[in-house]
Order: sequence, then structure tokens, then C-alpha cells
Amino acid sequence: MDPLALTAGALREPWRLWTCHLVHFGWGHALANAFALSVPLLLAHRQDRPRLLGMALLAAPLLSLLLLGTVGLGQYCGASGLACVLWAWVGIRLACRRESTFIGFLMLGGLLLKLGAEAALVGSFLIRPEGWQALPAAHLWGSLLGLAFAFPVWPRVSQA
Repeated sequence: MDPLALTAGALREPWRLWTCHLVHFGWGHALANAFALSVPLLLAHRQDRPRLLGMALLAAPLLSLLLLGTVGLGQYCGASGLACVLWAWVGIRLACRRESTFIGFLMLGGLLLKLGAEAALVGSFLIRPEGWQALPAAHLWGSLLGLAFAFPVWPRVSQA
């Protein structure tokens, strides 16, 4: 087991709540996640990027905590769940802007299609090299976290 991956003992080693998103099963896995992370970063409006990166730093340990019950005796590593956080957050942000509504809905539709395919096939639908284990729960929890960050619990106070 990788000493940086998320395991059931992560509460005794809290750095794993962040580092598990940096560890991957190999170069192919790392490149796939880098691509998935780069799409929302490139599509986000310039003024949203600092907030997006800050939100990702906060979302990483929250996602890990949500995944602790799913990991069991295994481990989680990779950034696909974090990528789903970004896809959902940026998708909502773009969908709410008149000039980028189509792109936002396209991102959200792609994310929904991915989650639906994983639910229908009971697991990842992508071909993976040996040892690369997908955790669809990371994608679902990541998407829900991204939506939660996009829709604040309390309304914003507008200044008159």
C-alpha cells in the first residue's frame, strides 16, 4: 500500500486526506486525471480561477472523508473525484452566465452521462491497465460536492 493513499486509517494520518489525490496507479492514470482537471481550469472564467483553486483545496479533504466508508480495506488514490468537483462547480458557474450557458450545460451533461454510465455498468466503463482501480463513489461524491459549493446554503446579500 502506498503511504500517501487514502486508507481506512487516514484519520490517524490526516495528511492522506490531501495526498491521496496526488498519488496515482501509474503515468496513464496521472495523465488521464491531469486532462480531466485541466478542462474546467481552462474553461473557468479568469476571475473564478483563484476561487476554484481555493475550493479544490477545501474539497480534497472533504471528499476523502466522504470516501472513507467506501475504501474499506483497500485504498483510494487519484484525482478523478476532485476532477468531478471541478467539472460540477465550473459547469454550474458557466451555465449561469449568459455568454457561456451552452458550455456549462455541456459540461454538466457530460458529467451526468459519466455518472449514469458508471451506475448502469456498476463500475468504471473505461479500459484500465492492470492495478488501476476505479472508485465510482469518488466521482459521485465529487460531483455532489461541486454542486454543493456552487449553490451556497445561504443567499448572498445584495448591496443597494
